[in-house]
Amino acid sequence: MSIDIALVVLLFVAELGSVLWGNRETGQPFPRTLLVVIVGFATLPIALRRKYPLPVLVVVICATALATIGSHNLTGFPLVALPLYSVATQYERRDSIIALCGTCVAILVSILIADLIHGSSANQAFNSVLAGGAAWFVGDSVRARRAYVAGLTQQAEERQRLETERAQQSIGEERLRIARELHDIVAHSLSVIAIQSGVGRHVLDMQPEEARKALAAVETTSRSALDELRRVLGVLRSDDPDGPSLVPAPGIGDLGQLLDQCRATGLEVTYRVHGPVVPVSPSMDLSVYRIVQEALTNVSKHAGTAQAAVDITFAEDAVVVSVLDEGALHRNGAVLPTDTSVETGAHHGIIGMRERTAMFGGTLTAEPRREGGFEVQARLPLDPGSP
Repeated sequence: MSIDIALVVLLFVAELGSVLWGNRETGQPFPRTLLVVIVGFATLPIALRRKYPLPVLVVVICATALATIGSHNLTGFPLVALPLYSVATQYERRDSIIALCGTCVAILVSILIADLIHGSSANQAFNSVLAGGAAWFVGDSVRARRAYVAGLTQQAEERQRLETERAQQSIGEERLRIARELHDIVAHSLSVIAIQSGVGRHVLDMQPEEARKALAAVETTSRSALDELRRVLGVLRSDDPDGPSLVPAPGIGDLGQLLDQCRATGLEVTYRVHGPVVPVSPSMDLSVYRIVQEALTNVSKHAGTAQAAVDITFAEDAVVVSVLDEGALHRNGAVLPTDTSVETGAHHGIIGMRERTAMFGGTLTAEPRREGGFEVQARLPLDPGSP
């Protein structure tokens, strides 16, 4: 702004000197006082060209054209070029071209009127047309360059925003995966421990051998849960000098050990595999294990059944997991303790099983059987694109 003010003062003084001390042509229609006012309107508004480019351009054009009609050419300096440059940098090309054409027409019309009034040629006014065209070209180039840089900046900001969203989504998915893992590990293990502890307490005096088996099952389940918790938490502790646990994640091949733990609690479980076994991805391998684990945990906690069946079917396009119970509530003639603290439909375990199944584009049904009991069936497509 200070540079524009200094430039305007310089232009005003120079043009004012040309009016006051220059050679006055014979027959000049405007008195010098009016010319001084015209020079003021042609120069002083230029100081505001950055803030009001188009109004300044209109005022300067009118003053320049009026001076040309009065046979005083304001072409010693590019008065019109400065505001026209500002218009070209701040307005779209279509609008700035209209301003350029209007400027040229106004100057040419003023030249024609000057020749008609007093017959004097004002050919020097063409300098304003040339200077205006050059200023418009430079200003339009600057505007295009600024738009290009602004576009690159916007693209960079958009990429950064997308990367941030992807990072946040990855964090959310990882937190959900860890929450599912912890829930499956803790829910199953604590359920087995609670049931075995209850059995041991009931038979401690009358059947010491049964109590000893229950305590052994509690110990085995606790150790297994600790190993799995170390594996999951080891991934989170990136600053652990010992590194994450190298214990592999459980899979379909570990279902036998899982069923042995369940049988130790008094739950009679049958296990069958149908069809030729095909290799699956590590994530699907773990998901099948967790679905069976959670389904059996729900059987022990909420059904209190003593009989359940696990079926794994390897079809051509999917792995089908089925876990059902018969709704029986007896073990050696005694009623098993059950967990009734969780309301039906509020189980996070079923939500976790549904999320694990949906991760592969599969489906899950968990509902009571018509003949009694409960059944969980999950279908995990081998091809993620298949329904």
